[in-house]
Amino acid sequence: MSTGLKRELGLKEVVATVVTSVIGGGLFLTTVQIQDKVPVGSSVIFSYILAAVPAIFIALCYAVLSSAIPASGGEYVFVSRIVDPFIGFIVTWARWFAMIAVIAAMSVGDVTIFEDFLNILGWQSSSAFVSSNIQFIAIFLVIVFLIVNYVGVKVYGRVQTIMFVLLMLGLVSLITFGLPNVRFGNLSASFEPDFSLIAQASSLIFFSYIGFSVINDAGDEVKNPEKTLPKGVLLSISVIAVIYILVALITYGSMSPSFYSSYDFANGSIADVASHFLPLPLAAFVAFAGSVAIISDINPTILSTSRLSFAWAKDKIVPKKLAELNRFGVPKWTLVVNTIMAISIILLARQFMQAVMMINMAVLLVFMATSLATLILPYKHPEIYSKARFRLKALWVVALIGMLSSALFFGYILRLDDAMPGFIFLLAWIGIGSVVYVFTLEKHQLPWRVYKEEKKEKSLLDHQLISKLVGPKKENKKEMVVNRKK
Repeated sequence: MSTGLKRELGLKEVVATVVTSVIGGGLFLTTVQIQDKVPVGSSVIFSYILAAVPAIFIALCYAVLSSAIPASGGEYVFVSRIVDPFIGFIVTWARWFAMIAVIAAMSVGDVTIFEDFLNILGWQSSSAFVSSNIQFIAIFLVIVFLIVNYVGVKVYGRVQTIMFVLLMLGLVSLITFGLPNVRFGNLSASFEPDFSLIAQASSLIFFSYIGFSVINDAGDEVKNPEKTLPKGVLLSISVIAVIYILVALITYGSMSPSFYSSYDFANGSIADVASHFLPLPLAAFVAFAGSVAIISDINPTILSTSRLSFAWAKDKIVPKKLAELNRFGVPKWTLVVNTIMAISIILLARQFMQAVMMINMAVLLVFMATSLATLILPYKHPEIYSKARFRLKALWVVALIGMLSSALFFGYILRLDDAMPGFIFLLAWIGIGSVVYVFTLEKHQLPWRVYKEEKKEKSLLDHQLISKLVGPKKENKKEMVVNRKK
């Protein structure tokens, strides 16, 4: 049995992980299905720009934290060590369930895109078979990527890099051949200048950017993480923002007013829209790339969720068995537990955009806590901040913008229809996590926490000792003065 996680992910694998974990359902489904929740029209382009602003600031926070504390467990380690152990656990407890929901949603979403791929090729009978067996095919995909993750991060990195290349080829094809089809009249026909709608759409579209934090959960498996993680995250998020804006521009710039008014946005996708203005071979390839993009979301999310529960197990909040590694240096039991939960969610799956609202709320809680950790890091733990190889002069401004924008997006989501059931469920899930934390409290004798408590106790004892030593001296001086007067 291996005794530790292996550092086998370089910059190439980090960028591949971030880009493929971000570009997926958020691009190929949310770009179109957003209209079913917020009728923002072609103004969705501005929603992507607006959503990119907090994403960049929060990515900078992650870059600083990951270069200071490059460890598996990502946000949990950041927040628990810098802010508070309970807050660190409870916000990542919410994120854990949300990311498992992402695995389930992406699995189902991928089958939907693959169905579009079959329809474009004219294979209606195969498409009908896929449509009638969506849940079982989605479960099969989850199990396949469980196996990929189980055999180690080296295999994972190779598979993710291959999917990254296929995804980029598909996106380059869509952008290259799609831009000539863009018409200003199409964009202006569905343009909605209402800033409130644009902001509400941004709060949901933010889902399209959340995957940039995934790689931080595998900090112990990245080569030279102090330099590789920050560089990989920042490089990736910049490229992703440009791609999103271009694809949204092509999608709505290619929709005629009549097409826009009659299209079924609730069940639509980029692949389906592209089939109406691209040649058949290109449309089929874009649909194939879309299915690869969504599949590629599953792989890093399984990696992330397994490392998060692995970090909890190391801190003895959940059973230590979950931290046990297999012969490939991978936490095997966390992979199994997370996969079982994902399959359960698939069997009870609801609409894609409803899942997005709940996922966004959970992740925004984590981003608020992570931004707070970044804000107080230089002041509360200068010894940790001094180890960061990536620093910012105005770090407090970056962290404050990240925290406030996350809180603002959270508020906008709560204003959307059908958001309240997800919010109530999230509160109930946090309540369950609180009970788990309290019941395992006696086991949380973590070395770093014990050291902090001992340091406080020693400081208090030193203060008391000094007071005792100084007190009598002052009294003796007073007595000497009185004696001299006498």
